[in-house]
Amino acid sequence: MKRRVVVTGVGCITPLGNDVATMWKAQQESRNGVGAITHFDASHFPTKFAAEVRDFDFDSLVEDPSRFADAGRNIRFAIGAATQAVTDSGIYDDQHFDPARFGVYLGAGEGQQDFMQFMSLVAESYTDGETDLQKFTQEFIRRMNPRFELELEPNMPAAHLSSLFNAQGPNLNCLTACAASSQAIGEATEIIRRSDADIMLSGGAHSMIHPFGLT
Repeated sequence: MKRRVVVTGVGCITPLGNDVATMWKAQQESRNGVGAITHFDASHFPTKFAAEVRDFDFDSLVEDPSRFADAGRNIRFAIGAATQAVTDSGIYDDQHFDPARFGVYLGAGEGQQDFMQFMSLVAESYTDGETDLQKFTQEFIRRMNPRFELELEPNMPAAHLSSLFNAQGPNLNCLTACAASSQAIGEATEIIRRSDADIMLSGGAHSMIHPFGLT
């Protein structure tokens, strides 16, 4: 007999609303979340529009916003949606709550790169039709922010969530493009079903609205 799995809390940060009620109302009213790109100057790109998240107040969600100074939008979105879901679930009201049985499984991609800095390094290392990899690497190490580079890794959203919510159980992330969030939820369900955890925080977070992403 399979163990029953239920959804106990939900949350979202989206171009149609930064909470479930607002997003659902926007969907019912067939609102459009697409508009001109404002995150960077896209005037020289063939595509100049995207679905951006707007009016998201991340600093009000965390005790120490400076901790996430180098974190990308994908991490901030993950924290925003997860905070809503965890609060909605009421798991901390359960006196039998066991952090070791609480896990995270996300479908999250990489963060946004420092495009201008990166391309400047490429240009400065380019001579006689080739890129001098030694020069590029030396300058990269000297000039790039190591903390920012670490926060680009796709495992970081799940890592931050486990730390923030004391989720000491399984911690996983998958990258399967548009299917990632659905895969994460499905595999998180199986983790509960086979009793490797009692609670899984699952979903996805990403933002490709940056020069590399648009390219």
